[in-house]
Amino acid sequence: MKSRTAKFSAILAAGGSGTRFGGEINKVYLPLNEQMVIGICMDKLLSSPLVAELICVYRKEDEELLLPVLEEKKAKSSKRILAVPGGETRRASVYEGLKQAQEDYVLVHDAARPFFAVKWIDDLAEALKSVSGASVALPSPDTVKITNEQGLVLETTDRSRTWLVQTPQAFRRSVLLKAHQRVPSSVPVTDDCGMLEYCGFDVRLVPGSSANQKLTAPEDRALLCGNGQKMETDQ
Repeated sequence: MKSRTAKFSAILAAGGSGTRFGGEINKVYLPLNEQMVIGICMDKLLSSPLVAELICVYRKEDEELLLPVLEEKKAKSSKRILAVPGGETRRASVYEGLKQAQEDYVLVHDAARPFFAVKWIDDLAEALKSVSGASVALPSPDTVKITNEQGLVLETTDRSRTWLVQTPQAFRRSVLLKAHQRVPSSVPVTDDCGMLEYCGFDVRLVPGSSANQKLTAPEDRALLCGNGQKMETDQ
């Protein structure tokens, strides 16, 4: 990958229902720092010189909320920006966005993570010089144990080698497409890196930040009410 010349198609995954978060409105359309969460993610992705286009994958039920934000971003940017209806699962939604991507490299980011740093896109691009996939991740501050369905411990991981995976994640588009097509739907992968791993492709992790939290549970509402106190990852 040629540094600073290769471009990304950024896929912003906003197709989830956000039921765990609570409330009547999808969490990515809630306000943060006088803008919607999804709008902050769009601005950050579009601000990167390595992002050539933005593909927002959304729920049809959220179309009326999304389209005004999309038109606002289109008016301010010369980059290609489009919205694509998602599928029944996150995996299916990302695949719909992937099929619309025009660049050789893709960036996948969860719209519920507005606290990521734009500079991480450069770090991911650097990683792709030697591997097919890369993800922002955080070294685990806690001991992680693997259990069976009854909660009995089967294994304790080596904390020095245990990471908590975040987004954005970056890939060679052809490889990610191949992985989406190869991995059976019955395989319980929870992110796109997992599909590459299943297919035997190398994936590299690059350091993220504990501030890069995902809005998931009701208690995360405090992040939206704290005047963006975790926006330290902006740069």
